[in-house]
Amino acid sequence: MKATNHKYMQILSVLCLCIGLLEISTVHAQNTKNFLDGKIITFLVGSSAGGGTDVTARLIARHIERYLPGKPRIDVANKPGAGGMIAANELYNLKKPDGLSISTLNTGALFATATANEAIKFDLQKFLWVGQAFDDAQVLYLKTSTPYTSFDLIKKANREGKQPKMGAQALDHTSNVVVKIAEQIFGLDFTVIPGYPGTPQILLDIERGALDGRAQGIGSLMSTRREWIKNGYIKILATSKRRRDARVPEVASMEEIAPAGSKGLLNALYAGQNLARSVVLPPGVPADRVKIWRDAFAAMTKDEAFNKEAEKLGLEVELIRGEEMNRDIEATLRDKRLMDLYRMISSAK
Repeated sequence: MKATNHKYMQILSVLCLCIGLLEISTVHAQNTKNFLDGKIITFLVGSSAGGGTDVTARLIARHIERYLPGKPRIDVANKPGAGGMIAANELYNLKKPDGLSISTLNTGALFATATANEAIKFDLQKFLWVGQAFDDAQVLYLKTSTPYTSFDLIKKANREGKQPKMGAQALDHTSNVVVKIAEQIFGLDFTVIPGYPGTPQILLDIERGALDGRAQGIGSLMSTRREWIKNGYIKILATSKRRRDARVPEVASMEEIAPAGSKGLLNALYAGQNLARSVVLPPGVPADRVKIWRDAFAAMTKDEAFNKEAEKLGLEVELIRGEEMNRDIEATLRDKRLMDLYRMISSAK
């Protein structure tokens, strides 16, 4: 009788354990499924309203909602300043990383990491990337009314003691780093004026004549000042793509015209370029919620309406999944040569 009771208790214990695990699994599944139900998602954007980063973020916000379960609403909150670092710092240091807050992250975060910028309050490789939706090659351009409309003319002006004045958000922002890489590749001398809160302010100073030009993502340029290209207001000297860009096919790529021995500098451009206007979650968000975000983001990039609107804005859709971006950033941070190069370029005025 005792043996029978013991066996019965063992079976009962196993059944209770199974029921408990099933309940935990069910609650977990419900939490995963419903964590976005009717919620408001905060989308931090590290630039001023109306700039290229803002335009791309709002495009993503409008379309990704359809692919997130639970019909959440996304509110865009602009947090300009420090080359996007204010937004990145705020997201990284959230007390409750529940998957209800995301942020843009720009290439400047990589350069700031290389220089150990005191403004950063995050560990770059601990962010959880949602993905990158656009091929955001950079262009280097000058106003056609300036005497700096070719590399040869800039060299001539340099010999006369003159330098084009270029606007930038920060020294460790792409708007400075691309200019500094071009300086080294082509033997030029620019004066970079950092400290602008965002693209709109830089563009306004170009129009006023306080600046001669800048480096800018081509998608950003197409979505904010496409008419500058059409009416010849600016002269684009080169793009940072490996090949010519179909949006400006007459413009040579830097790789196409760079002198021998420029491979390291070009690789520095390419390694950091994919970060531009990428979307991240803070560390600590549960893996199943991260997957929901990544899958929704990937599905959005295949959406016909999303692609049509991106094309109208001059943006080239090209998905990089978050998993791949996390692997790439880890590899880049381990590459001492690249990090030393970023440190040198980002510290140069």
